[in-house]
Amino acid sequence: MFSFRYSRTAVLTLLILLGSHVSAAAKIEAIQGKRYSLTTQHGPWMIMVAALRDVPEERRIEGGLSAWEAADKLVYELRLKGIPAYTFLQSMTVGKLEDYSSGASGQGARKFIAQHEAIAVLAGNFRTPDQDDPKNNARAMLNYIKKDFQPSFLKEKKHGGIFAITPGRPSPLSRAHMTVNPFKSSSGVKRKTVNSLVRKLNSTMEYSLLNNRGKYTLRVATFRGNAVLQIDHRTSEKADGQLKKLFGSNLDESGTKAWELTEGLRAASRAGYDRNYEAYVFHDRFESYVTIGSFESPNDPRIAEYGKRFGGKYKEHQGREVLTAELFTIPRNVTPTRPAEKLWMFDTVPRLIEVPRVR
Repeated sequence: MFSFRYSRTAVLTLLILLGSHVSAAAKIEAIQGKRYSLTTQHGPWMIMVAALRDVPEERRIEGGLSAWEAADKLVYELRLKGIPAYTFLQSMTVGKLEDYSSGASGQGARKFIAQHEAIAVLAGNFRTPDQDDPKNNARAMLNYIKKDFQPSFLKEKKHGGIFAITPGRPSPLSRAHMTVNPFKSSSGVKRKTVNSLVRKLNSTMEYSLLNNRGKYTLRVATFRGNAVLQIDHRTSEKADGQLKKLFGSNLDESGTKAWELTEGLRAASRAGYDRNYEAYVFHDRFESYVTIGSFESPNDPRIAEYGKRFGGKYKEHQGREVLTAELFTIPRNVTPTRPAEKLWMFDTVPRLIEVPRVR
């Protein structure tokens, strides 16, 4: 947040992103002098393009714009480009800082300004911060705002909008970022967004944990990045196809390997193991993991059995006992003449978790 003299604001134009100059702009009203105020109907995810404050009296220049005037001009320029933009008044928030120097709790509390009053300019209306609709792409919009847009009136010294380029701020809008509509519950919007993403990643996936009818399951393997060893560097075409339906061409390798392990556990007897396992796979924004079993109670005796089977074992290494992860290979019996085609590593400590219920 900063004064208008050093204001940063953000603009995106669908003219460049989409190439549909006329149709994009025609959908957004842009009337100079009209104020477009933010409401609960906008968002829920938006781009915070600027937070503007009035310049102190002693620093003002004659004819310089007020924060409200600058905000309205920014909104107008955004709307001329076909971008929905709005203003929002951020009220000053006063907090308390306890002073314990006297040794008495609650004594000598000092007030401080946690947030100054400012005029925020927000743009865009997105369901998620990663929305990739062809005509409403959040990431493309944000990147353009941060790197390329130059509000025209900031170039005019008579408006007081003088911007100095620095390494940390190469353009007036470099610090634009995604945020939640301030009229909405931040935690509620984020929770709904995560649930929507998780549902998308898992609802159509074969062996999805969302299809587990139990209350509990045992998490036995977690994959992030290159957490899986693949001996022959071959990828299951079936798994590849499943994940591509969800992630597109930029396939997440950890998700693929988690799915392959799940499939391997469900057909373990064919690889030489004594039984098949009821395995499930789950993906979220940060990782993929595999679970075993479906339990109604945390006291189900099978939990201890699976924990012993898949959990790490203490083995001696250089005179010390070290907890070593168990491996799952295909085939089970590996020899110098018959190396493993695939190999996975289980978590050293399996964890009992509740089966997620995404609404």
